[in-house]
Amino acid sequence: MAKNETALSLRPPGVKRLRDRSRPGFGYHLKVHAFRTLTVVLAWVLIVAAFYQKPELLTGAQRLMLRGIEAVGDAAPSPWGPRVEFVVRQISGVIWLQITMVVGALRLVRKSHPPREGLH
Repeated sequence: MAKNETALSLRPPGVKRLRDRSRPGFGYHLKVHAFRTLTVVLAWVLIVAAFYQKPELLTGAQRLMLRGIEAVGDAAPSPWGPRVEFVVRQISGVIWLQITMVVGALRLVRKSHPPREGLH
């Protein structure tokens, strides 16, 4: 009989446990994905609020990102610069870059301010 296994085991002899105890469990994964989902929802709420309250913030951020994309495209060697600029600007869509940047900023803020004890 294996270590830590009782005589009344429901597993047939020779069958090992499916879950390794050193790996994170369901609760950990639930917490991680809840955090990810919450940051995406919060990012969308902030973008929609900015769209109605301060649209100039979104316009300014979009212009800044477009200038950054152009700078990267200009810095890349000749055949690759225009290709990179086209792919990032047209195919990926600038709005998705803005959403990704907001989600990243929210996660950085959250990680830099860990929860206090007792509020887990």
